Amino acid sequence: MFHDGGLVMTRRFCALITAAVIVSAGAAAAQQGGRGTQPPPATDRLAPPKPAPTGAWWHTGAPLERQAGRPDLTGVWFGAASGDLSRSTLPGQELVLTLYGQQRWDTVDHAKDPNTACLPPGPARMIMMAHPAMIVQRPDVVVILTESQRTFRIIYTDGRGHPHDIADYPEWMGSSIGTWDGDTLIVDTIGVNKRTWLDTAGHEHSEKLRLTERFRLADANTLEHVVTYDDPVFFAKPFTTRRLFKRQVGDWILDHSCLENEKDRELLLPTLGDAGR
Repeated sequence: MFHDGGLVMTRRFCALITAAVIVSAGAAAAQQGGRGTQPPPATDRLAPPKPAPTGAWWHTGAPLERQAGRPDLTGVWFGAASGDLSRSTLPGQELVLTLYGQQRWDTVDHAKDPNTACLPPGPARMIMMAHPAMIVQRPDVVVILTESQRTFRIIYTDGRGHPHDIADYPEWMGSSIGTWDGDTLIVDTIGVNKRTWLDTAGHEHSEKLRLTERFRLADANTLEHVVTYDDPVFFAKPFTTRRLFKRQVGDWILDHSCLENEKDRELLLPTLGDAGR
């Protein structure tokens, strides 16, 4: 039997032993990586894996695809603005105006550019705007969608011909039919509304305009666009231009409305010929 002093000392000794056991257990848990309810430091937390990109093949990084054995022109493309077509002609294919064409060139009013009036830009100029354009290719049709005014153009590649009455009912984008020559898409276009301009500089055309376009992938990310313009009313001979377009990141085009909040048109003044170039 212990006396009172011995009993107190025994209780104190047991309390010390219990505290030591608790401290030892906590230290062991810490050594095993446990930190109670506290989250681990940021250096110990791994970032979640990034999801694989989804969408079109050129956006996901998949290999270049082909459509029915043909190169796939599908993609979002952008080059320089339309400017002056005469600066993009091939050697020996220079732009030469007729007397009437020269007269119109010298007196064209840049304040009346149909693009300024928010009218469709025409088949070739639409992909030479200061906006990207998307090409969507299928075996029987190729569609060009431009961010500028959300305008579209359809090129039929199913073997059909031009409508027999296209001359009586011209269209802003004309009638376009395409055929393949190897890896080059050749597009023949007639019936283009003569109210369109061919470029920003002010080259006009008549209802007799005929376009022959050649679309070809120079490489996976470069689209070559060669166009022959034939209009005996405005041009003394056919001429040919060549432009390159670069593939853009992403697989979408943005929304754009020319008429939204338009305030400039009513302030434009007549600007003739070279004064507007």
